Amino acid sequence: MQNFRNTTKKLLIFALAVLMMSSCGIIEMREATFEYPETNNTAAGLLTPAARAAEDGEERITEFVYTDEPAEEGPLPVTFTLAGDILVDTFIISDGARRAGEGQSYSFVRMLSGIYRDLSAADITAGFDTTAARPKNDNDLSHKIPEEMVAVLAEAGYDVLDTLAWDDPNGMLAHYGITSLSTSAEGDAGILLVEEKGLVCAFCAAGGEAFPIGDDATLANIAKAAEASELVIVLADWDEGMTHDEQCAAAYYMAEAGADVIVGTGDTVGPVDRLATLRGTSCLVAYSLGNILATGKNWEGLLGGIFTFTATPGENGYTVGDPILTPTVVHFSAAKQDYQIFPLSGYNDDLAALHGVSGFTAEGLKAYVRTVVPAEYLPKEYRG
Repeated sequence: MQNFRNTTKKLLIFALAVLMMSSCGIIEMREATFEYPETNNTAAGLLTPAARAAEDGEERITEFVYTDEPAEEGPLPVTFTLAGDILVDTFIISDGARRAGEGQSYSFVRMLSGIYRDLSAADITAGFDTTAARPKNDNDLSHKIPEEMVAVLAEAGYDVLDTLAWDDPNGMLAHYGITSLSTSAEGDAGILLVEEKGLVCAFCAAGGEAFPIGDDATLANIAKAAEASELVIVLADWDEGMTHDEQCAAAYYMAEAGADVIVGTGDTVGPVDRLATLRGTSCLVAYSLGNILATGKNWEGLLGGIFTFTATPGENGYTVGDPILTPTVVHFSAAKQDYQIFPLSGYNDDLAALHGVSGFTAEGLKAYVRTVVPAEYLPKEYRG
């Protein structure tokens, strides 16, 4: 009898533990039951169903079924963010010094705070930097951008920075986890391979003295990048004075050479398009992302763009999709202070009236963007 009570107690404890486990939502328990004859008759050596259940309670079969099975592993979509040009001049540097707190030389955090989320949300974030100014007391000619600005860009999520005509010999960018792609460097330096979620992506430079737009050597470099990667993104620094038709022709040749995405830099925001190639592929082209940060002399130079897209794996490689160009505007006062980047959708005419550059309205900027960028490539709030 005592043995029967002990066994029953163990069963109750076991049942309580199972109830607690199932209430957590992690696993379900399913018991395999025994079938007994529906009879009260017993024979010699045969226990009643109740007695048999009590005696064999510790040996009852329990099957655990996981409700949240691990997802199958495989290639995942990779998200990209490409941003317009950063042109840090003496006015921006002075404003950074004015905003510096105790123990700081410069503070550029607020300048980029309005677009932090847009920049940092992607798996890979890249952009342009044609900065040609440095702090007055910095005598290192290789420093084309204040170190405090590099730290802010790294915090905002930048992985790759096309420094165009200047190099980073002292590794200041690399110190903050940003890889430099320069159009002034020759050879393999014009190709940067990045791996993310199983995707090998190549950033390829086009423009400048080392990789002239339309040059056979530049096209050969793009073809070389295509052989070494699954996705080729060309960062194009268009020659000054090139017309849009000339840019289109150059983009087509780069697409035929192996480019999957071409992103350019220019004086203001430009069109977005897809080019079909004779190879049976298509190339997504954002002709110009304008200026993300600059002291523009006219309203066109205040406009920039943050271009996002995804690379989704499939049976025939990666497909580029979901392209969106989010327009931005640089705000600053007449005293060339209080620099801040706004998503254009959040900018208004009251702020425009206080801008250091006069003669434009927020609605006028939005109307211009709608005439340049096809609606399908703009955020929903720009479509009507």
